[in-house]
Amino acid sequence: MRVDVHNHIGYDPAYDVTRTAEELLAEMKKNDVSKCVVFPFTSNPDFREQNKLVKQAMDKNPDKFIGFFLMNPRVKDMTDLMYMYKEQGFSGVVTDPRFSVDHAMRRFHELVECALVLNLPVWLHSDDKDTMRVYISTLESMLNKYVQVKFILSSMYYDAAGIAARHMNVFMDTATDMSGSMTFSKTQPIGTHRILMGANTPYGMLRREVEKIRDAPEFTEFQRTLIYYDNAKRLFNL
Repeated sequence: MRVDVHNHIGYDPAYDVTRTAEELLAEMKKNDVSKCVVFPFTSNPDFREQNKLVKQAMDKNPDKFIGFFLMNPRVKDMTDLMYMYKEQGFSGVVTDPRFSVDHAMRRFHELVECALVLNLPVWLHSDDKDTMRVYISTLESMLNKYVQVKFILSSMYYDAAGIAARHMNVFMDTATDMSGSMTFSKTQPIGTHRILMGANTPYGMLRREVEKIRDAPEFTEFQRTLIYYDNAKRLFNL
C-alpha cells in the first residue's frame, strides 16, 4: 500500500494551472498509489471555494482522498471555520506565509492552538522560495511551544532536514528533495519514521516518488514500508 501526502487540486493562479480530482485519481491508478492527501493550491487566496472542491473530492472518493483544508490566519472567523472543517471530515490544516502572517504572530499561534484542540496536524507549506522570507528562529520557537502538535514541512524550507532533526514533532515529505534520492545525510538525522511520501502533484509526479523511494539504496524494505504507508497511517489514524 502507498499513501502520498502532497497533492493539490483546484486552481493555481500563480501558474494558471487547474488540477482536477479525476486527473489525480488516474495518476494514482497508474502508479499503484492507494490514497492521497489533497489540499488547495496555497497561492489561491479564495481558500473557502477551494476547500469546497477538496470536500467534494473527499465525499466522492472517501477511500482515496484524505483532505486538508487551507486556512488564512487573518480572517476573523478562522477558529469557527476550523471547527466546521473538522466536522466535515478534514484531517488537517495547511497554511502559507503568503497570507502575510509570520510564525511569531498571535494569529498564527491561535491557528496552531486550535489545531491542537482539534487534534489536527499542521502543514507549513509554500513553494515560493525566492520571495518569501521565513525567519527560522521564530519558526523553531513556535515548534518548541507546541510540541503536542504534529507539523509537516514543505519544500520551502532550505534546511527542512535540519529543522526536522531538531524537533521530534516535525515530519518531512520526500518532495523536499525534488531531484534524486533521499540521501542518507538527510534521512539519518531524522529517522525514516518521520518521512512521508509526497510528490507535490501536479508539479511533481507520483511515479517519481514511488521510484525514488524504491531505488534508494540507503533504505531497507522495512524503512520503505514506513515511508510508503506506515508513517501516514500513524499520523492520520488510517
